[in-house]
Amino acid sequence: MAGKCIALTVYEGLLCLKTRLVHAENCLLKHKKNQMMNQLFSTGLLLTLFVISLTPVNATQTKEKKLKHTPINVQELAEESHRQQWALSKADWARYKTLMQGIRGSISPQNISPIEVLGTHARTDAERRKYAETWARMRHEDIDRILAFQLAYNQAFARLYPNEQIINTKLLNLVQGSDFKTGDRVLIFVKVEQCAECEKIIQQVMRDEVAKKLHVDIYFVDTKNKIDDDKIRQWAKRQQIDAQRLKIGRITLNHDKGTLYRMTHKFISSVPLVFSINSNQLKRIHY
Repeated sequence: MAGKCIALTVYEGLLCLKTRLVHAENCLLKHKKNQMMNQLFSTGLLLTLFVISLTPVNATQTKEKKLKHTPINVQELAEESHRQQWALSKADWARYKTLMQGIRGSISPQNISPIEVLGTHARTDAERRKYAETWARMRHEDIDRILAFQLAYNQAFARLYPNEQIINTKLLNLVQGSDFKTGDRVLIFVKVEQCAECEKIIQQVMRDEVAKKLHVDIYFVDTKNKIDDDKIRQWAKRQQIDAQRLKIGRITLNHDKGTLYRMTHKFISSVPLVFSINSNQLKRIHY
């Protein structure tokens, strides 16, 4: 009976030990499982962060790559801007560029305009007329701009330096002369307002016996077309300009419109000025 009790005790002890071992094994497996899950979670988190960190870099690289494949052609933009400034079609511009590669580009000044090139090499009379009219309008508009600025400059100079002359007309490099001769055409440049010297010169020319037989063109440098026409008519009456000579066109009254600049290629603000033209020779007449 005692032996049976001992055997039972040993069996129970072994059973208890087995139970503990199973429990310990289960705890170990659970711990390993949790450890693996933590490792997987950490690895997944790291991979996610890694991918996120790479995404903007790849986008930037892609953007830079695209930009590198779409360069801006500065020369083409400048060429297109130049063409539009001259209001030429693409076909006309291409023809101008081709012409400049030939004799026109080799003998003409570098600043020759596209309009002049196309007009010089016009293929028909109509085409030549078209470019001539375009060039005439451009030059006329440019002269108006130049004269408007020159007038503003003259006024500014007179306001800032009232006791000085802008230019000494005696030093102008023009052909000198002292009187008129048969066949001359007389050109007088004056102001319609506030110019006593202008009125004095007009009277001297009108009294000149030779000038009385010549064609006389009077140009007003301080007037505008149509706006100041009445001022000019009143001025002519005050100067007692021969009405008969005016009627038949032997004396003309004109707005300057850049005529003085075109004749002398100089900006001359001091008037009166008197010239004669004979056989296309311009001569300054001094009184």
